[in-house]
Amino acid sequence: MTEPRFLVSRTDRAGDLILTLPVFRELRKAFNNAHIVAHVRTYTAPLLKLCPEVDEVIIDDDYPAGLFAPALTQKFKALAIDNCIIVHPTGRAIITAWRAGIATRTGRASNVWQLLLNDRRVQKRSRNEKHEFCYNLDLLQGIVPRIDYSPYLFKLRPDQADQGAARIAALGLQRPVIIHPGHGGSAHNLPPERYAELAKMLIAQNLPVVISLGPGEEKLKSFFSPAPAGQLNFLCNVPDLAELATAFSCCSAFIGGSTGPLHLAASLQLPTVAFFPPVAAMTPQRWGPVGSKNLVIRPDLGYCKGKCENCANIGCMARIELAPALNWLLRERKP
Repeated sequence: MTEPRFLVSRTDRAGDLILTLPVFRELRKAFNNAHIVAHVRTYTAPLLKLCPEVDEVIIDDDYPAGLFAPALTQKFKALAIDNCIIVHPTGRAIITAWRAGIATRTGRASNVWQLLLNDRRVQKRSRNEKHEFCYNLDLLQGIVPRIDYSPYLFKLRPDQADQGAARIAALGLQRPVIIHPGHGGSAHNLPPERYAELAKMLIAQNLPVVISLGPGEEKLKSFFSPAPAGQLNFLCNVPDLAELATAFSCCSAFIGGSTGPLHLAASLQLPTVAFFPPVAAMTPQRWGPVGSKNLVIRPDLGYCKGKCENCANIGCMARIELAPALNWLLRERKP
């Protein structure tokens, strides 16, 4: 029997790809002999080192930019894909799948490019009635007979866990709590000075803290006061997201906003504290951590449109109480 060949396209952010990993898992469970290809960005591709369900990776950035990408089309065509599932419905991905002659092109009916899909799914994602990973799994209805609607959990190999342990040990820390104060701009966040305040509170309870900083976020170091050896250090210049995952796996909990590292920590089953804004499009019902114990903290306000400059509650994220986060972590962090 010829093996079925699937391509799953998700070419946006790290958190979005993590919330798409259940799609790969369910395809592998339903089609054990399938050849499964991921179409992703350079930045997010290393995450697939932690996803054994994926057989092959196409990195979108390796091909010239533009809606019409002849070289990428040829790559899709050469793979002889039977069904592509376009989770992030960019015109580039949809046009490429169509021009490559992929027989079944599955995706959501969300923009003009849907006309080039022949398996269109109507999803009202803007209503935020489900979590993002559930919307992603819904695209498999009619393809996978019995869908397991559970989040994706990373299972690191012993050598990967050892690599992470060595990185954390080199910082002079033991099972620290991660604080990730940065964000990619996709959601309003707690101000960095409040994360610094929370770090002081944790250290006062003899809980070591590691400040996780992504590319371009080194300037945030200045918000954090020096602490005794073994109590505070910075996790910077980690080569890729897979290595960041190995480091996170050797920590005891995670604190941060609605970012890719939040979803990474949750998929590693770390207890997570997540700060979310009162913005309807950024609701934790759709974007909150899944896969681990978690505490979501948001301003005690109704939902808004995120137009802070015109809001009577401007600065609401800066006024969030931190004590609930500390008390929860004291109970729930991994020893």
